[in-house]
Amino acid sequence: MFSTNGTMRAMLAIAFLSTEAAAQSATATDSTSTIAKLARRSTASISFIQSRPQGAFAQNVGLGYGVNGAYVLRLDDAGILGLRVDAGIATYGRESKRTNLSETVGGRVQVDVETSNYVVPLTVGPQLSWPTGALRPYVNAGIGGQGFFTESTVEGTTTNLPFASTTNHSAWTSAWSFGGGVAVPIHAGSTNVQLDLGAQYVAGSRARYLAQGSITDLPNGAISVTPLESVTHMTVVRLGVSVGR
Repeated sequence: MFSTNGTMRAMLAIAFLSTEAAAQSATATDSTSTIAKLARRSTASISFIQSRPQGAFAQNVGLGYGVNGAYVLRLDDAGILGLRVDAGIATYGRESKRTNLSETVGGRVQVDVETSNYVVPLTVGPQLSWPTGALRPYVNAGIGGQGFFTESTVEGTTTNLPFASTTNHSAWTSAWSFGGGVAVPIHAGSTNVQLDLGAQYVAGSRARYLAQGSITDLPNGAISVTPLESVTHMTVVRLGVSVGR
């Protein structure tokens, strides 16, 4: 038979455990509610991009092609003001040569050496949008930077699968941007889908980067790397889709 003290202790323990469970449930509910609110205010997009160098940068490199991802967090209920994050990568030059796998193997096994130059623009800043209608224009601005790197890969002549790679050069510089575009609704429902067409002018500071001809193969098997240097202004043209609620 339980004593009175034992019964009281058991009741207190049950009450404590119930309070803890309720607190944890409330915390989980609050977390779920916060995530749901963020989801309702979020729009993500993926786009194909073309980078168009400007000024001195255009004298050294040509057009680039790649992809861009963007995320917009709407800061008001109407969806007029938002915070936008952009991250992209584009290849603006490529060289290829066929050579022996090694001196030991000789010409019996050959490989392709592919050298690609990349630019990686990253920006974050405000966006103003017109959230209704058949055409929904927006403008944005941002600060961030641009990364440059050149990578050489080795792949088989028949499989085209890289099995070794080396980064020949990398650099980072600050940048700011402004741009805009138009969103065209193509599906409305619990998840809204829009066609996204836009452009950004990215004003990059001075940077050292490689272009076609910047790497020279020497007779002893070594290489000579000669970076170019200039301001790195460019325009990024985008065509893609955005998804949000």
